[in-house]
Order: sequence, then C-alpha cells, then structure tokens
Amino acid sequence: GEMASNGSAVNSHNDNTRNDIDEGLYSRQLYVLGHEAMRRMASSDVLISGMGGLGVEIAKNVILGGVKSVTIHDENKCQISDLSSQYYLTETDIDSNRADASLSRLAELNPYVPVVAYTGKLTNDFISRFRVIVLTESSLAEQKEISDYTHSNGIALIIASTKGLFGQLFCDFGDNFQVIDATGEQPLSVMITSVTKDAEGVVTTHDESRHGLENGDKVTFNEVE
Repeated sequence: GEMASNGSAVNSHNDNTRNDIDEGLYSRQLYVLGHEAMRRMASSDVLISGMGGLGVEIAKNVILGGVKSVTIHDENKCQISDLSSQYYLTETDIDSNRADASLSRLAELNPYVPVVAYTGKLTNDFISRFRVIVLTESSLAEQKEISDYTHSNGIALIIASTKGLFGQLFCDFGDNFQVIDATGEQPLSVMITSVTKDAEGVVTTHDESRHGLENGDKVTFNEVE
C-alpha cells in the first residue's frame, strides 16, 4: 500500500504519549470531556477508512478534537457523485484517490495532529498500529474480519454508515468497556401529589402527564417538606 503524509509519521499506540493538554486550544472540549478523556484522545492513533461524505466529516471532527494522529484510508477514486457530499473534493479530483485528494485540506485543520493518507489494503499488520479504527464504507465480510482482529487485540472499533436518510452505528470497545448512561438523556423530573405510609409506599405523580419511569429506575426525592 502507499502512504502519503503531511510531514509527520504515525507512531504505535504503545509509544509515549503527550501528557500536556493545550487548555487554550481545547478549552471547550476540556469543559465537556475533562482532562482524563482529553489525555486518552491525545494518546490515540486513529484510522478512518472511507473518504466519502461520512468519512471526511468524521475525519474533520477527530482531527479538530486533538488526537495523537489520524490516518485516512481509501482505495477508491473520486467520482462525480462524491462531490454531492464530500466537501473537500472538487471536479479536479475526479479519478484521483479520495484519501490522497483530501489529505492536504484535512491536514490544514489542526497543525498539532499529523495526518497521513493510506491507499493500500487493510491488513492485520497495518491496523495493529492504531488504538481506534473507524470503518465507513467497508463490506460486511471486511467488517467481520477486522472486528475479529480488533476485538482480540484491544483496539477500539467503530463502524458507521449512511443510507439516504438512515444511519447505522456499531461500536466495540472491548470486554471491559462499561456503559453507565445507556440513553444519554437528561434525568426525568415529575411532580408528586402523594406518598402512602404503607410498608411498600405508593407514589402518585401529577395526573396530567405520564411520568415516563420504568421498573428498576433509581429515584431521588427533592424539596420534601
């Protein structure tokens, strides 16, 4: 396979990582994610496969996010249909490899993140260099083959795709990954009208709307008089 770079090489995710986070550059992210998450991002070499409309949007956001390095991968050439969604490709890029054609524009986004283009096959030896792999235009057979390797070797895998108005997302972050917030939604808040004094008390909420709670939900009471 062929590699093209903006001047910086990709390092193995086992190398020493940079510990200092530029609080001026990433102040908004630090507020949302915290220092620990930012340090993990800053130590992650990321491979993004498929430089169509979805892949380039992911690459843009990951590069701006401040990871250790990004490798963009594509084996396909730019076609006229790509211009409808891939905003870094122009008519002059038609018949050029999409990763190579997108490299210079993506590399300009964040001078602190090395960006490399790769146009060869995704072999196990190649993907072993990365901490995170994102597939956007892979076949089901390739997804299964890569996921078997990444799951066995502690590499995070994200598979994303779009079909018209619909999207699909699959994540495998390993056996030790725990989902603490399953929905990401804000906690529900309801008004209580009464609580019985029985051994198993019955709580009655305001009857104008459904409370939306389910069996097993943890409930706390506030402003009790």
